[in-house]
Amino acid sequence: MSVFYQSTPRVPVTYENYLHLRYPSDPVISPDGKQAAFVVMMREPDSTKWRRRIWLTSTSDGEPCQWTREERNEREPRWSPDGTQLAFVGEENGKFQLFVRSLDSEHSRRVCTLPGGVSDISWSPDGKRLAFISPDQQEKTSDPIVLGPGPVRRLWTVQVESDQPAPVTPDGVSVWEYRWSPAGQSFALYFSYGSDETDWYNGQVGIVSTLGGMVGQITQLTRQASSLAWSPDSQQIAYISGEWSDPDQGGGDIYVVPAVGGEPRNLTPGIDASPNWCRWLPDGERLLFLAIHGVTCQLGIVHTLDGTVDILDQDFTVDVYSARLAVSDDLRQCVTVHSTSQQPPDVWHGELINGEAHNKEIRWRRLSRLNTLAEETFALSPNRRLRYPGADAWLIDALFTPPLNYQGEGLPPLYVDVHGGPSGASLDSWYPSAQILASAGYAVLRPNMRGSWGHGVAFADAVLGDMGGKDFQDIIHGIDFLIEQGLVDAGRIAIGGWSNGGFLSAWAITQTGRFKAAMVGAGITDWHNMHAQTNIANADVRLLKANPLENPDAYRRCSPLTYAGNVTTPTLIVHGENDPAVPVAQAYAFYRALREVEVPVECVIYPREGHGLSEPEHNRDYYKRLLAWLDRYV
Repeated sequence: MSVFYQSTPRVPVTYENYLHLRYPSDPVISPDGKQAAFVVMMREPDSTKWRRRIWLTSTSDGEPCQWTREERNEREPRWSPDGTQLAFVGEENGKFQLFVRSLDSEHSRRVCTLPGGVSDISWSPDGKRLAFISPDQQEKTSDPIVLGPGPVRRLWTVQVESDQPAPVTPDGVSVWEYRWSPAGQSFALYFSYGSDETDWYNGQVGIVSTLGGMVGQITQLTRQASSLAWSPDSQQIAYISGEWSDPDQGGGDIYVVPAVGGEPRNLTPGIDASPNWCRWLPDGERLLFLAIHGVTCQLGIVHTLDGTVDILDQDFTVDVYSARLAVSDDLRQCVTVHSTSQQPPDVWHGELINGEAHNKEIRWRRLSRLNTLAEETFALSPNRRLRYPGADAWLIDALFTPPLNYQGEGLPPLYVDVHGGPSGASLDSWYPSAQILASAGYAVLRPNMRGSWGHGVAFADAVLGDMGGKDFQDIIHGIDFLIEQGLVDAGRIAIGGWSNGGFLSAWAITQTGRFKAAMVGAGITDWHNMHAQTNIANADVRLLKANPLENPDAYRRCSPLTYAGNVTTPTLIVHGENDPAVPVAQAYAFYRALREVEVPVECVIYPREGHGLSEPEHNRDYYKRLLAWLDRYV
């Protein structure tokens, strides 16, 4: 006799579902490759805020477990060189301070306290010191907001058994990224001589003694750099460089420069991908790298002698804005966070096989399963990878998420979700917004228009000086492609996005009336005002290839506000009250303009929020408003 069990029906996705998920980040592997530590973010019961705790797992067997239990947020777990301790930063009185804990202890020890808090922590190769970055911050003594240079981001070190940190870099030098040399005698830095956030765009690579002193500049960069890596013999420094819209994240080309200074060598000119992380292999002749390629990621090895590239994995997606691997000492093992449209993010372990001399393959294995309920009960719509001809017949990659069980008449409505940046990309990974919209009956298009990462420097640079030009045309071509394929209703199309996606959504509705609704999230609508108020004023100068004092017409020409009189599309404007990058005045200005031309418009300002929404209640409100707006007008 056969027995049949009825499985639990899968449920459509709403934002409420996502409130109960656990999200891993920042995994690090122990030096011997036997354990991994990572951060888990989750919303605790009866709480309106997210909590971050550190977890541990074996890389061979066993279940991950929560390692820290203090009532504070924690992040940046870092293994000591001997693998017996973890350093991390924990929140106290609104600042993150430095802690150390032995694996065989149940208690952590605060190493030191700085007024500005600490970040970017790392151990010295001998395990005796810890380095970190801390802003020079004086206690506020008066009420007024006084504009002036920001605090210097200084590099510090502290003896692990001491509580007295020592500064490494001098006044006037801000450190944005650093790396210990293999012998622990020097730091490689990406630094700037200005202290404002916007000075990151004008940084250089330099060297400084770990004992402190003057910084020796070894490059003459005209673009930004990241992912610094010393060669095993300390003679060379590798880095990735490109022109990027946002600090501390970027994909470009891989360069190598002598540690004493000299002409950098581009190892990847013309590569059809966007490397954004690299590390030297022990032989000192090859670099392991991670790159965004199309709508996914690839892992490869580049040979420093001739630039030959060997691809280890062509399709393994990691988070686009924190895309990196954490590697064991011998670089045979790594950990990262991986997801798909059908599987929430988890920690994965990779093993390089086929021997050190001919590493041609990587074998992946999942280490955590943090959201089994979601995997087994959510009704999820699978992404379809598209490639279509954009402006000038350039091939554009995109993701199409069809609606889940669409029951309406005719073809489904379309929501065009434009990613931020423009330095960035939409990847074929876990993306709640698309699933929420698909569950509500909308098809979703996420195009990687020119300006995105994924097809090399030339493709990413094509947007510079042409914001709202052919990048916008690439989006329109994607919409037309879906219509020609018979996938969506040509008469029911909406557009929306955040940051650069908000700018392009605002721009789109000033250029055409084909959109039935729009959502402008933290979007730039007036480049002049953006330059005046943002904390990254160098961004617009580089994106527009113009200075507002010398070429004000370029700023006016590229501003959606200039053409707001053309808008007929009902528009939902969403913004964080404390957004430092795209100040909230952008939202007020566009709202006022649309009110004056009598276009249906709603402007929602979320208190305490910055460049994006973090509080669960604000996200719940946002999705409720967005779906109501689309249902009303699309």
